[in-house]
Amino acid sequence: MNISGKDLTFDELLLFLNETAISVIIEAEGIFSAANSYFYELTGYTEDELRGKSVPALFAEESLLEIIDSRDRITENIDKSQVIRSKDKYLSVVLKCKDGRNIGMLMILVMLAGPPKRKWGYKLIEQSIFHAETRHIEKMEKLKDYLLNISQSLIRLEDIQNFYTLVLEAAGASFTQGDYCTILKLIDGNIFVPVAARGYSWNVMARFRLPLKQSFSWLLLGRQIDRTIIVDDIDKLCEKTGRVEKLIEVEGYPIKSSLQTPIYLNDELYGILTIDSTEKNAFTEDDFNTIEYLRAQIQIALENQLLYNKMQHQASHDNLTDVASRGAFEEQVIKFLRTKNHYESCCIIMMDLNDLKIVNDVWGHSAGDRLLLEFIRILQKHLRGSDLLARLGGDEFAFCFFSSQSAHFIERIEEIQQYFIDNPLDFDGRKVSCYFSYGISYCPEDGDSYAVLLNTADSRMYQMKADLKKGKLKNDLHEYRR
Repeated sequence: MNISGKDLTFDELLLFLNETAISVIIEAEGIFSAANSYFYELTGYTEDELRGKSVPALFAEESLLEIIDSRDRITENIDKSQVIRSKDKYLSVVLKCKDGRNIGMLMILVMLAGPPKRKWGYKLIEQSIFHAETRHIEKMEKLKDYLLNISQSLIRLEDIQNFYTLVLEAAGASFTQGDYCTILKLIDGNIFVPVAARGYSWNVMARFRLPLKQSFSWLLLGRQIDRTIIVDDIDKLCEKTGRVEKLIEVEGYPIKSSLQTPIYLNDELYGILTIDSTEKNAFTEDDFNTIEYLRAQIQIALENQLLYNKMQHQASHDNLTDVASRGAFEEQVIKFLRTKNHYESCCIIMMDLNDLKIVNDVWGHSAGDRLLLEFIRILQKHLRGSDLLARLGGDEFAFCFFSSQSAHFIERIEEIQQYFIDNPLDFDGRKVSCYFSYGISYCPEDGDSYAVLLNTADSRMYQMKADLKKGKLKNDLHEYRR
């Protein structure tokens, strides 16, 4: 036999065959020549028992006839320099074992040497193993399709709950023995809370809480929940560990075995994906490998989504105050103005935090940042969920109150200013209130375009600032501006 230009000795050939994870037989002119260890283990024969024996006798009669016909056609094709057909090389045969068992095998028939002394090689794979591997490959391909769909749709998901649902759909399609699937999220570092469930009633799951130290993963692994576990017999584990309350069984679900894998984000335990069955010993090594693959893909998808969300947030929010940026404010207001009904209204308020530069110059920029953050904190306490607040830059801010009546938000602005007067900040013993100037524009009274409304509010804000500088209005820092 020649591989890559090197003639193999018989001992080298045997070494190669024994490293091949399938059964292999070599025959010369119909007589047994060699086999690898996998073949001996499968059939129960020893090398001495087969030496000098007829190889065809190892196969059932109907298989023998098929092998002979295929060898004849292969020989004829080789002699005529024709292509060997797949149906002649790949056969389905029955192998006879020493103990009388007959095993269905898939055979790959190979001519190792031509005349004058023909040698044949038989590669044999158990059909049950082949079909199981085929099913595994098909299952993994199906799982990959699910995960691809998840990855493609993840950036379009409006909330993480949709992602959980997609994950459980993928899990349900991958584990035939899994009657129930859940994603348990770790809250406050010590309680698992269901965030998604498949098979279980959500009315039951919504009330379910599982202390970290009562989880199967903790009971088997201790503090370091870092790998997948299979619980073959939940009853036995509960009896051994003294755990009384089983996962969900108190609610009427007779769970007998469980497959669980941890989900980590940024090296922190995020939660656990569980696949539960009503049968004992329901999960195999194949299931273990599948959920490990699923776990890795879930973690990658979540990390990518969190990174994407962070980048999106940074692109649309001010770094210091974490309110909307100028671009995000403009985009949302324009969208409202374009799609609003004729009876809907809004107003835009431009705000300028008076004398922020003085605070920066006298007490430093950290004091100025403190003033800005306190200003934002109080503003947000007076906002509704539908209101939009943005930092346009420096000490300029903008509100958009959607579908509000003017009297309401004017009252709210006055309440905000009064709060700052009543609760001044302390800078080295000096009490400073957050005075601000503002201007308001109304839609539709002042216009219905973003540019017109913003410019109108901006103009009215600067009129108020001018009045302040003329001494018509004063604040705590009035003397610093002299």
